[in-house]
Amino acid sequence: MQMVIRGVLVYDLTNDPIITGFVGMGFAPSLLVVSLFGGIMSDLMDRRLIIQISQGVNAILAGIVALLIFMDMIHWSHLFIVAVFQGAGFALQLPARQAAIPSLVGQSRITNAIALNALAMSITTLAAPGIAGFLYEWIKPAGTYICVMALMTLAVIFTSRVRPLKPPENQTRVSMIRNIGDGFNYILKTKLLRLLIIHMIILALLSMPFRMLIQVFAKDVYGSDPSDVGLLLAAAGLGGLFGSLFIAGLSKGNSRGLVFLLSGVFAGIAMVLSSALPFYFVGIFALILTGLAESGRWALGQALMMEISDDVFKARVMSFIMMSYGLMPIGMLPMGYAIEKFGSQIAVGIFGVILLVFSVIYLLFVQSLRKFR
Repeated sequence: MQMVIRGVLVYDLTNDPIITGFVGMGFAPSLLVVSLFGGIMSDLMDRRLIIQISQGVNAILAGIVALLIFMDMIHWSHLFIVAVFQGAGFALQLPARQAAIPSLVGQSRITNAIALNALAMSITTLAAPGIAGFLYEWIKPAGTYICVMALMTLAVIFTSRVRPLKPPENQTRVSMIRNIGDGFNYILKTKLLRLLIIHMIILALLSMPFRMLIQVFAKDVYGSDPSDVGLLLAAAGLGGLFGSLFIAGLSKGNSRGLVFLLSGVFAGIAMVLSSALPFYFVGIFALILTGLAESGRWALGQALMMEISDDVFKARVMSFIMMSYGLMPIGMLPMGYAIEKFGSQIAVGIFGVILLVFSVIYLLFVQSLRKFR
């Protein structure tokens, strides 16, 4: 909801798409920088407390924005600063959240639990934009931010019902830099984990810019209006919903490594189809396929990471994959340049072919990951 209303509010304030995009990506730099430290903190501190602090700060930030709107003092730079802090909060919260899952449900249910978590995210992806838009028109931006503040406060209350999630007690306290180095070395020495993370990051850099720039693609290729773009985004959310349901039913022995690798192939096919067949109904199908692939990359990838990693390194491992969100602008810049240079259709086709080739190579030659069950 915040992402939707922030974008609408910035555009209402500035009528400038460049500033709107700049604020929209405000979370990325802090996410990139803070994610490593978030993993370390989650491996050393009570994970429940970290989650609650992040939720509480988010509630306060939403309240500050509401107050600035009420006082007619709001400026787009305020929303950018809030986006930066929220990116940092997300970088602290998510490693703690994901690393806590094994201790809550047990090793045998990690895949199911993370997939159900992704399922909830898919549902919010479908529902939140419409709810946010309705509230924005009904109770105006300030009222919507107050609703967000109330929801975040409720989150703090509900999280307090979870038992404390303290890390293993047999850890040696060392410096922050040493902790980062230890986590990085652990990933380098764990071959299967290293291959998994490389695949997830490359997939994010090549496929996520397509979904983030779908408004541009839809307007250039289909001549779509905003409601058509909304249907495309809803199709991606629907694909994520079905993908999460499928992954939630997977357990050990179900060729999970193969399913994970096929998610990259599906993402590449979706982009190539969108480029080769410039028809709106093909775009709907391609976005459903993109959502399916995204749930495989993110939900199943996280589950496999958590299962492979030792408990003392789980949060630090998670923080490295969190960096893929912070690296998102690196993928968006070359796609944006390619769109400007060659047009949306050719640019998406180029990225899709590269992604498809990379994914097929991984599928054929990385046997240790393909055979992982």
